[in-house]
Amino acid sequence: MAGRIPQSFIDDLLSRVNIVDVVDSRVRLKKAGKNHSACCPFHNEKTPSFTVASDKQFYYCFGCGAKGNAIGFVMEFDNIDFPEAVETLAGTVAMEVPKEEISPQQQKKQQERLSLYDLSGSAAEFYSQQLRFHENRQAPVSYLKKRGLSGKAAKFFNIGYAPPGWDNLKKALGGENGGDEEKMQGLKDAGLMIEKDNGSTYDRFRNRVIYPIRDLRGRTIGFGARTLGDDKPKYLNSPETPIFNKGNELYGLYECRQIRQTLKRFLVVEGYMDVVALHEFGIHYAVATLGTATSETHLHKLFKIAPEIVFCFDGDEAGRRAAKRGLDLVLPILEDGQQIRFLFLPEGEDPDSMVRKEGKEGFEQRMKNALGISEFLLSTLKQDIDDPSSLDGRARLAKLAAPLLQQIPGKVLQTLFWQALAEDTQIETEQLKSLAISEPKTSIDNTPAAPTPQPSTASLADPYMDQPYPEYDEHGYDSMDNYQQDIPSAPVQAKEHPLIKQAIALILHAPHVIPSFGDMGFLQEFTGHYSQLLQRLTQVLTATPVQQTLDALSLLATDPDYQSYKQITESYNQTQGHLSQEQVANDCLSQLRLKAAKQMKSRLIKKSTTTGGFKNLPQEDQQLFKWASELLELDILNQKLIKVGGKVDELSPQDQEKLRQLNGQSS
Repeated sequence: MAGRIPQSFIDDLLSRVNIVDVVDSRVRLKKAGKNHSACCPFHNEKTPSFTVASDKQFYYCFGCGAKGNAIGFVMEFDNIDFPEAVETLAGTVAMEVPKEEISPQQQKKQQERLSLYDLSGSAAEFYSQQLRFHENRQAPVSYLKKRGLSGKAAKFFNIGYAPPGWDNLKKALGGENGGDEEKMQGLKDAGLMIEKDNGSTYDRFRNRVIYPIRDLRGRTIGFGARTLGDDKPKYLNSPETPIFNKGNELYGLYECRQIRQTLKRFLVVEGYMDVVALHEFGIHYAVATLGTATSETHLHKLFKIAPEIVFCFDGDEAGRRAAKRGLDLVLPILEDGQQIRFLFLPEGEDPDSMVRKEGKEGFEQRMKNALGISEFLLSTLKQDIDDPSSLDGRARLAKLAAPLLQQIPGKVLQTLFWQALAEDTQIETEQLKSLAISEPKTSIDNTPAAPTPQPSTASLADPYMDQPYPEYDEHGYDSMDNYQQDIPSAPVQAKEHPLIKQAIALILHAPHVIPSFGDMGFLQEFTGHYSQLLQRLTQVLTATPVQQTLDALSLLATDPDYQSYKQITESYNQTQGHLSQEQVANDCLSQLRLKAAKQMKSRLIKKSTTTGGFKNLPQEDQQLFKWASELLELDILNQKLIKVGGKVDELSPQDQEKLRQLNGQSS
């Protein structure tokens, strides 16, 4: 089967297409000197900062930093993967895409993923059909009407119905009487069926309203379901599968992107019906997490599209506690130009009930009055202080807040936070910054969270019929006129060092650092999913050195974890202060090498105690121990050298001699 696209073909394709034509076919460009410009399609702006350079065949946005060649633009704008972008561009210049052979194992994984998408899509269609035609359809229709849902909204979100019964899906998608073993296995892998210990299977979703969950490309990847009876739990989600991870996906994000509007903000809520109800009332920027807390991946995904996120919480203690945990999450990733606000609803209300009482205008007014992150942070910290206005209280506030503000990466934003804290505490900004360095980082939410019940899972199937939707209201299902992307996730593993994931991102942004860095064997000291991704990445780039991010991604196009690499690249699509990506990547790898050396030395010392001493270790282990020891000793000497301003002659004679011996032996 065809596999990786040869680099020579990619180079030839880029030489034949004109990036100006590619971009102009999707975004209206205007001539600006020797270049072309437009308002950036990847973030909201009124003054054009998006430039396309014909001579360099490159695009760059001075506003958000988006950049790349023609292939990269098509990937981002069309929300498609690298191979599809190459196919799309090749078609415009009548080129046929050749592909190198891939291993049977890679071929099998690709086919399995495609099969899961197909089965999930068929299941979504099956549930949609059941809502229209099943003999018991009146139960879900009545429930949806009672919740105020129109037929138009049901169609837009592709809401469906899983009828009662243990084998409806099995009969529809599992072959005749469930006799197709390959399809049956696919249904189990997609989380649509459950297998008992005795080998028998049954539909996961039964007698439930079904909410399909779609990725940014519109493919169904999972399901949420609400019972129509007394079944427990009331709400179910699909389980984790090769194409679905609750910590990466957001319900309603695909639908938000289908509305012809400029997305200036996102409203993050908790439930499917909250999202649907808000869309019904014209708030077409609501999304929901899938039974999990908001993750860093969620935030990166949303901030890539819009600069503002409003979190909506219940006004009770549980809602406040959830908001505190949200603060702990967002502070370390908040960049300049990004805004977070917190909206607390009256106790006993949810977004669905609130928007029906107050309408779009009233609800949006609540959002305008939502607490800004600095206001919420300081007010939250003050709750733990008896008298925040007293001398002791102001000192306590400074001590609690300063280490938290130090985490904010956005320099302008951090400066504004310091000013707000200085005004509140009447302490000079520089003194607060000194305090931040001396105080250990603390968590905002120190109260133990109540255990979160894990949502159960979901299931599906598919006979197709040709009748119109029944009408819920005067609009029916027919009119869509006014109703105006797959990131497979890593399997759950033991926690890995954050430098591992950061290294992947930085190397993908500066792939040319790998050939010059030296031996990467130390990476074998790390275990876990992302450690494996990092090791594979360095092996690929060592074998085929490249200069650009897109070239590196093209080498990974047939890797089973390609989408993980792409997601990490997008999540860390930021430069690190004044340093170049190359500098930061080298620093990150150097830190990982030191960490590996420490782990290696500790491991070998423990091993020597079981072998009767160091001399009884295998020769290879002795050499590794020597390498690790010398590397760590060199690091200590370099730290001493930094303290004396880089002047070698100010080191002790012993240190000077040792430095001369060790220099150049660290790699």
